[in-house]
Order: sequence, then C-alpha cells, then structure tokens
Amino acid sequence: MAINGVSSGLTAIHRQAASMDRAAEKIAKSSITDVSQAPTNAAEADAIGAQESGMVDGTVEMMVAKRMFSAALKMAATANEGIMEALRIGDYDSAQAA
Repeated sequence: MAINGVSSGLTAIHRQAASMDRAAEKIAKSSITDVSQAPTNAAEADAIGAQESGMVDGTVEMMVAKRMFSAALKMAATANEGIMEALRIGDYDSAQAA
C-alpha cells in the first residue's frame, strides 16, 4: 500500500512538473505590449486582451501547479516515512542504515 503511495506521489510530481512547463510556455508566448498607448482599432484591442489573458492564465496555472506539486511531494514523503517506519518496527537492518 505505501509503495502505491510513493508511486502515486511520483506520478503526481511528474504531472505537475509538466503542468508548470505548459504554464511557463503560455506565459512566455504572451508578448509584452505597450499599454501606454490606447489601441486604435478593435483588432488591436482584441490582440492586447488576448496577450494579457495569456499572461494571467499562465500565471494562475503556474501558481496552482506549484501548490499541487508541493502536495504531491508531501504525499510521496509521507508514504516513504510509512515504509521506513514499517521497516523499523519490523527490525529490518536496511531501515537502520537509511
């Protein structure tokens, strides 16, 4: 059971790392615009809105992925502690070395 917890934690870590990469790519693709000048037509306004939306969406996705990544790390660490405690209680020599 605890090994499944470690495996699940590592899978979640991998998934959230990929999510952070996608969010970083979204942020990088949204170009910086000069907001000191008002757009002169609807197309420019839409383009600026899309760029700002990409930046905000990417930033929010990055923050969510960071929290999920931390939770996955804690899940894997807790499962690992459970395994180590079971080995210690079972008086296995390998647990003493760790």
